[in-house]
Amino acid sequence: MSDLLAQFEFDQAVERLYRAGEAAERAGHLREAAVHFRVAADQHLGDAAVRLAQVLFALGETAEAQRWCSVAVADGFDEAAELVQADLGARQRFLEHAARIMVGAPTFDWLPSGVPSGHAEPAEVQARTRALRALDEQYGGIACYGSVLAHLAVVEPFIVVGDADMWTAVAEVHELAGWTAFDSGVPGTALPHFERALTLARQAENESLIASVLTRAGRMFLHHNAPQEALKAFQLGFVAAHNSWADRRDLADPEQAIASLTTKVGTYGAERVRARTIALTALARNHLALGEVAAASGLVESALSEAATLRSVRANDQLRWLAAEARSAGASSLVEQITARFARCG
Repeated sequence: MSDLLAQFEFDQAVERLYRAGEAAERAGHLREAAVHFRVAADQHLGDAAVRLAQVLFALGETAEAQRWCSVAVADGFDEAAELVQADLGARQRFLEHAARIMVGAPTFDWLPSGVPSGHAEPAEVQARTRALRALDEQYGGIACYGSVLAHLAVVEPFIVVGDADMWTAVAEVHELAGWTAFDSGVPGTALPHFERALTLARQAENESLIASVLTRAGRMFLHHNAPQEALKAFQLGFVAAHNSWADRRDLADPEQAIASLTTKVGTYGAERVRARTIALTALARNHLALGEVAAASGLVESALSEAATLRSVRANDQLRWLAAEARSAGASSLVEQITARFARCG
């Protein structure tokens, strides 16, 4: 009897975790939702594996999502197989949309859900966007993603009564929404924003903005291990693509990368916290590749100091990658420096 009671209580606990996952997903807390759904999926509770896969795809964790899709199909949820195709299809649709944009084909396929309220000038929209972009640069996408979405909800309806200046202004908001979604760890929600940014930029015939959006999309693809899609986005971005490829900081030529990155770090003002953190981390990686552990350690110390108030999944990922490389190289002091940051941040 006690065994039955214990099993019942365990099942109830797993069920509560599943419900907590649903609540977290509804609230937009996808990483928290993944934690809850993962426990439920481990116990093969209902469609938990399907729900977990959906959340993981939204987080850009494609490999794990595909693994849980396989588990879900084995559990009898055949619809999970469609999630894999849907994830691949979303990237493909974006690139097809971008290709149509580049040849000037008509692509305006949506209208805002709201109607314009009051009056807005493009310059006012852009001033607010610049302020939010400055917050993103200094504190990371997590800190301002919600504010960007609130700004977008107010200004997007004005595209139906605006001209090229307003289309450009709202496109820049969509670009920032996609970028901060990516930096917040939810790349699955970034592509629709990038698509709309491209559409509005084409309406305004703003080629430089089109290149900027495609470059950001390419960098997101790279971060989430989709190099083929990244290359296509960069190719469509033309000149902006070249700069983005340079930012990849390939370790094949560390000395050249160090020279380039040292110059680049010097161009960043104090407000560009995330950019400096990522560049300093890249510098440390290249020094580590040359076996210069002391130099790498000093750069890590600077990067961690820069990142003290930064909330950025992308910057944290760069530090974790450096920690993995340091561990492989036997540079335990570097590993301890970086793991201490995450221990403090939780």
